[in-house]
Amino acid sequence: MSDDDAPDLDPRANPDLIGHLEAEESLRTALEAGRLAHAWLITGPKGIGKATLAHRFARYVLSHGAVLAKAAPTNDGPGLFGDAPPEPAPAPAGAGGDGPGLYLDPAHPVFHRTLAGSHADLMVIECAVDEKTGRRKGQIPVDAIRAVKGFLSLTAGEGAWRVVVIDSADDMNRNAANALLKVLEEPPPQALVILVSHNPGSLLP
Repeated sequence: MSDDDAPDLDPRANPDLIGHLEAEESLRTALEAGRLAHAWLITGPKGIGKATLAHRFARYVLSHGAVLAKAAPTNDGPGLFGDAPPEPAPAPAGAGGDGPGLYLDPAHPVFHRTLAGSHADLMVIECAVDEKTGRRKGQIPVDAIRAVKGFLSLTAGEGAWRVVVIDSADDMNRNAANALLKVLEEPPPQALVILVSHNPGSLLP
């Protein structure tokens, strides 16, 4: 469970998100245009739904990416820290979502597998949770980030993309942050890293 969202609702289990439709459409447009950047940084104050947005984006890519990749199998696009978004391009027939933005029906198999932590193409990196308080503790260690490189180097098992959600990037120790920079310098094709940050100014450049 993320500190970014309501304490009684895991962002992985939440199918709805209010107030971020413009951001969702930007992400969806980049994917459908075949110009999805290999890393996205989702920032803002705690409690606005950043983690929910990250998991919605991950689910959408995992459920629609294979169809879209056949039409536009490129992996270039806007940079991690806010380059101009790509020009829209028409999506192939049948590639659109089930609703506005990045909505995916909770009955969809991808929704079920990502919620259960059993989707072969999704890795979620986060701090351990204290069983008594339900709050996160400690930091994200370097070994967790090193595992990302091996995960992304594998061929997608269920679709076109391998996706990593790091929630939150603020929890990485310095060695972990340096290891992530190395991963982002030479990303493999069809690899996506989504970072959640409450304080992006504290991240390594």
